[in-house]
Amino acid sequence: MFRPLRPFMNRSLLCTLAVIVVGCAEPTLRNLDDLSRQGPQYLDPETLEPFSGPAFRTSDFDPTKIVLRVNLSDGRLDGDFEDLDPEGAEEGLGIYQTGTYRDGQREGRYENWYPSGVLRGQGTYRNDKQDGPYESHYENGELRNKTTYKDGELHGRVEWYYENGELRRMGKVNMGLRCGEWIWEG
Repeated sequence: MFRPLRPFMNRSLLCTLAVIVVGCAEPTLRNLDDLSRQGPQYLDPETLEPFSGPAFRTSDFDPTKIVLRVNLSDGRLDGDFEDLDPEGAEEGLGIYQTGTYRDGQREGRYENWYPSGVLRGQGTYRNDKQDGPYESHYENGELRNKTTYKDGELHGRVEWYYENGELRRMGKVNMGLRCGEWIWEG
């Protein structure tokens, strides 16, 4: 009585497993330079459909070195990215910049480093414009400047320091324009 169902169940089980395996497969990693670009969107050149999945870009000087890792969703940069040292330096972190894209625009925290691995700067983006506190450092780790951005413009208190840590200048900026009293040292 159960014998006739066995082949059907086996085929059904195999089909189900095949669908699961195909559905769980990693998306194809693509070189951004191999995709077609139409405005802010990257398209699959064979289908002309917006590409979704992980992508990379290689160095102009050495095509074996990846200089950018990013994800695309519906053809737009979306998700975390790593912008690697342009020379593909192996020392230190080898990473120049990290951050996040949302629908083709930078969004949220970003950090960048010197090739030695020392933090160079950190800040935030909103709608593809710097927005909020920003700090940068000299390669020796000393603070270089402390500023704030609003909608892509310097705004608020700004401080610049010499490499030895001494104050260089300080003042206020209102949407990119200096205002009020400024202190200039040295």
